[in-house]
Amino acid sequence: MINEEKIYHIIRDLIFRAKLPPGQQLKETSLAEAFNVSRTPIRAVLQRLKFDSLVEIIPKKGAFVYCPNPREAEQIFYVRHILEPEAAGLAAVRATPKQIEWMERLLKEEYTLYQKGEIHQALLKTQQLHMTIIEASRNPYLIEPLRKLVSLSHIILAYYNMSGGSESHAEDEHSAIINAIRDGNVSLAKELSALHTLSIKRDIDFSRDYRSLASLHQVISRYLA
Repeated sequence: MINEEKIYHIIRDLIFRAKLPPGQQLKETSLAEAFNVSRTPIRAVLQRLKFDSLVEIIPKKGAFVYCPNPREAEQIFYVRHILEPEAAGLAAVRATPKQIEWMERLLKEEYTLYQKGEIHQALLKTQQLHMTIIEASRNPYLIEPLRKLVSLSHIILAYYNMSGGSESHAEDEHSAIINAIRDGNVSLAKELSALHTLSIKRDIDFSRDYRSLASLHQVISRYLA
């Protein structure tokens, strides 16, 4: 029998892969039926996803897949543009050799996935890479708010990235940031990180329309198959 933790990761992954579009209603009964469980673990999962800002729960209406609108996206990237360069600068001083090695590995995996055309998988690696750099700052007051902002940014890019537009420059920009961190160049790491957040923002196209042609049950069944 599938447990709550597994259900949480499946729905989260489906959202990150853009298989569940913005505004998709997540009915407790449909989810319980699809996973062959009671509604109790489903309610718990939806609350966790709400905490992650991946799901919006509207009183008397239900739970819906959340994605920031253009105005909210502007605010998210504005704050990232301020905070993330500070984290990159600290990482240039505090990152361990193991963390830098992990950054380089994620960079290679990201590039390989882009070359294969696996855009959503590549974006997951991008998210991991950004969080590895941020965590290398060892400043919890940067790490925690940026964790949420990076997660929300991932959702925005998963739905509204222009056909994987970030592929053309992401690898070079990430590589340059990692090199600056490895060299302990604080000012360069901060400068490159700031430019990169602006570059990410330019790849967003809110004119794209995502509508799921499959039912919630079908989407989950295909994932579990």
